[in-house]
Amino acid sequence: MPTVAALLFFVVAALVALLALALVDIRTVPPISGTCALILTLAALAVAVLR
Repeated sequence: MPTVAALLFFVVAALVALLALALVDIRTVPPISGTCALILTLAALAVAVLR
């Protein structure tokens, strides 16, 4: 259960950070969100390979 709470915290923190970034400069959101998607994809691949 603590793992789920930590995951939820990090997801909410990432979404709040993207929202704050959008308020500062909307043009930077697509490259940053694309980079986040790439990092999450690589992390999921690493977990799948290690299992």
